Amino acid sequence: VTGLLRGVATSIDWTNGTGSTTTKIVLAKTFTSTSPVTHLIGESGLFNSTTIDSPGMLARQTFTDVSLATDDSITVTWTFTVGN
Repeated sequence: VTGLLRGVATSIDWTNGTGSTTTKIVLAKTFTSTSPVTHLIGESGLFNSTTIDSPGMLARQTFTDVSLATDDSITVTWTFTVGN
């Protein structure tokens, strides 16, 4: 396995919408590289399980590669807006 492993969101913010205000759900997780080699991270996925072989990807996003060396961190944040 290369890159960073799955993890559970450590920051969850849920704002209920009322009237014309939308509901927002924000999930975030900070990953820290413990690998002795540098990895290029260029995508993030949101799954319904932290088990590697489990299906159920809700969302996927690619982005410009970020280089992570030992002890470097990256925070992945997913924001969902529900409503109008």
